[in-house]
Amino acid sequence: MSTPSSEAPAPSNDYPPSPWQLCGQMYFSVWMVPAERVQVRLEPAFELLTFAGRACVAASFVDYQEGSVLTYGELFGAVSVKARDSGHRGLTVTHMWVDSERSMRGGRALWGMPKEMARFELAHQPPGAGAFAGAGWDARGGELARVRFKALGGLPRGVRIPMNLPDLQVLHGRVHTPNGAIRFSPRLLRGAEWSIPAESPLASLGIAGASPWVSGQVRDFEWNLAAATPVA
Repeated sequence: MSTPSSEAPAPSNDYPPSPWQLCGQMYFSVWMVPAERVQVRLEPAFELLTFAGRACVAASFVDYQEGSVLTYGELFGAVSVKARDSGHRGLTVTHMWVDSERSMRGGRALWGMPKEMARFELAHQPPGAGAFAGAGWDARGGELARVRFKALGGLPRGVRIPMNLPDLQVLHGRVHTPNGAIRFSPRLLRGAEWSIPAESPLASLGIAGASPWVSGQVRDFEWNLAAATPVA
């Protein structure tokens, strides 16, 4: 089980420059949520992207492990959007928490990520044949979310695929996307049990009490996260 970061306070620009070399484990779920249930406030550059009246919503716990430029835990929520000017489609991260101040500052400055501080408990292969269990609390101690997954099946760990994440964020007043494919061994998960309190900011995504459409693990990922690029 991981423990919260104990990094000392540092100057506001004390974060690694891009690119960030990252590796670890990501556990996620995806929901198709009726548009009227999505109450999150989007950046003016975006409009909600729906499919047959439903928005795609994702939530994930991430454990950035040894070998990464920074080691830390993360929880985020994202929703499908379309950029008003360019028409680009993707997911925008609306909520993100980390347990590293350096990651928080760097994520905000380099990629426009709305990172806030939090505390996590992340357990890989918890008792009961589980694949992962995670929980997070904000800086005031309010519970953000907790989840438990069981393994279903996936490719052998030695088989790895590359994928560009469809992330769109506003940075310096313009829509940007990160560069660099993430390489990983995919694994499907089952029995996702998410608990999201009504007071949690993630509840604004309309996923509290709803069953995910699909869940999975971005297993043993390696990611050379380059500087964000403006979307033409």
